[in-house]
Amino acid sequence: MYGRFRWTIPTTLMVAVQACGISASDADLKRVSPEQAKVIIDGQKPFLLDVRTEAEHTDRHIPGTDALIPLQELSRRIHELEQWKGKPILLYCRSGNRTQQAAKLLHKHGFTDVTDLKGGIQEWMSKGYVTATGPFVPLKAP
Repeated sequence: MYGRFRWTIPTTLMVAVQACGISASDADLKRVSPEQAKVIIDGQKPFLLDVRTEAEHTDRHIPGTDALIPLQELSRRIHELEQWKGKPILLYCRSGNRTQQAAKLLHKHGFTDVTDLKGGIQEWMSKGYVTATGPFVPLKAP
């Protein structure tokens, strides 16, 4: 039915994805809306990781945040998360940009169940979900 065009579409799609600067690992990154994140937080109880600065976290964060590791420190502190490999991790930042970078770094280091909150805490708050203020919560055991 498709004949000679059977391989054209997948090849064209791959070229388009590469031209946009998106790698195969980018396509594998899980991003969820605040609504989906709320369901995950309430149901799966993932490890909730804030990758913003301490000042940003203190100003406003998602209740139950398990750790604060700013993106600029993540590569040197990634060993702190080893016990969470293979377990669900939900990342958030201000708008979703830093979490994309953090998710790529975690994937590179073998973390397989990483989800990124699309739109960050800004989008979370725009949906009316609860936030808290104050210092970050220390790491919890898996």
